[in-house]
Amino acid sequence: MKKLREFLLILVSLTSFWYLGKGKPNIVLIVTEDHALSAFGAFQKRFAELDPTPNLDALASSGTLFSQAFCSNPMAGPGVATLLTGKHGHLNGFTKNGDKFNGDQSTLPNLLKKNGYNTALIGKWDLGTEPAGFDYWQILADSDEFYNPEFWSPKGKNRFEGHSTDIITDLSLDWIKKSETDQKPFFLMIQFNASRLPWMPAIRHVNLFDDVLLPEPPNLLDEHKNRAPPARYQEMEIQLNLDLHYDLFSPKPDGWDPSNALSGNLVGQKNLQGMNQEQSSAWQLAWRPKNEALVRENLKGEALLRWKFQRFAKNYLRCLKGIDENIGRLTQNLSMPNTKECLIVYTACHGRFIGEHGWFGTHWMYEESMRVPLILSGKPKPETAQKIINEALVQDLDIVPTILESLNLEIPIEVQGLSLLPLLEDNNTQPWRRVLYFHHHDFPDEQMVPKHRGIRTPTQKLIHYYQFDEWELFDLIKDPNENHNLYNSEAYQKQIAELKAQLEVIGKKYEDNSDFSVMPEEWRRIYRGPDARKKADE
Repeated sequence: MKKLREFLLILVSLTSFWYLGKGKPNIVLIVTEDHALSAFGAFQKRFAELDPTPNLDALASSGTLFSQAFCSNPMAGPGVATLLTGKHGHLNGFTKNGDKFNGDQSTLPNLLKKNGYNTALIGKWDLGTEPAGFDYWQILADSDEFYNPEFWSPKGKNRFEGHSTDIITDLSLDWIKKSETDQKPFFLMIQFNASRLPWMPAIRHVNLFDDVLLPEPPNLLDEHKNRAPPARYQEMEIQLNLDLHYDLFSPKPDGWDPSNALSGNLVGQKNLQGMNQEQSSAWQLAWRPKNEALVRENLKGEALLRWKFQRFAKNYLRCLKGIDENIGRLTQNLSMPNTKECLIVYTACHGRFIGEHGWFGTHWMYEESMRVPLILSGKPKPETAQKIINEALVQDLDIVPTILESLNLEIPIEVQGLSLLPLLEDNNTQPWRRVLYFHHHDFPDEQMVPKHRGIRTPTQKLIHYYQFDEWELFDLIKDPNENHNLYNSEAYQKQIAELKAQLEVIGKKYEDNSDFSVMPEEWRRIYRGPDARKKADE
């Protein structure tokens, strides 16, 4: 009897030790606010020759890269809410920036915490409520601070000197080091903010790409004549809405009028004022010769547009370079000998236009905004996992069920995504989704993109701007750049009817009971009348 009791005590101890996490992998979820696929080296797109993301490319090579990954709502806050819940915004309650997230619902950190994980969040957090489900958190007090930012934690406020990307990584590495002695495995969510407007890179990167003429997209000069009216009423044009002084850090030109700029809160100026003397001097010194050259050239019209594209795109790539360097620091630390097995997931809340259609923003169902990078690397993952998955349509909804299934944990019934694990197997024969659902809920907003929803198949995309009852259809095989709206083409009417039926079915499947009614005529006159920003071509 004594031996039996001793055996049972040992068994209970071992069981408790397993529950605390022995044998379970650590999990690191790295999220960038936005990451355009054209600026991701592994995709071999427009900027591949610049080698913009060598560390992310290495991470992709060590794991699996999903080349057909998409967001469900192209805004940062809703994107994070979906990554946390595996549900569309209309079900998790966070449909647009400025909403308040309900952290009491079933979320990835809540579920992992209940199953023996130590959970942490470091970096950006724009969900309007205190982070829930995290044992530890250090979040940016203001996601628009890139230099010497202030962080909030349960212990209070602290301001750190340096660039936000470097600081977020420093804090993450410090927390990882302190967690090494803990018996529990950890879940760490890291969110970088540097890829947002007005794209302020670390000073060490300000001169990067100075000697390079970046390749322009073929539709940089797009006049939006072959698409639905919303494309002509947006406010994200490089030519009109990127301010030379506020957004591109050049001297104020003669007759300067900042009224069209999107940086109404002077984000860039606020960061410049928050720099210390050494940072400010280095920043001004780095920009001075480039700005003096601009003044001498006195560019106008199309020439100025092309110059603005070069400066904006280079600053964006410089910010991503900083993120990539720091991801290299993280992955190097996590792969050191004698460290615990770790599953690393990298993705972004949404994509971004880098000159396509003449734009710099997001908020659309168009490919540049809707597509996101997605990498799974490390354990647990089948040894025979494919390196690149090219065909399957995957979405931000799928991260939660993938992580839970990889740990043999139950997936809550309300989760709307699918586990990606079956796709990793070479001999996978499991049927997969053929249609994605998308819904942008916010209008009017800063970029003036109307509310719209739609579906994407492997070959076609149907978009409904329901407030104005305007439609678009794109053939993604013949027209991958989405330059030609086919909605009024007689040859496509049968396909349009079928796609509309699919849209209704999938909307009901995902329980989207949003108000899809047409905007009242008096409001439509405001947004499409003679006083609107642009007069749509008839």
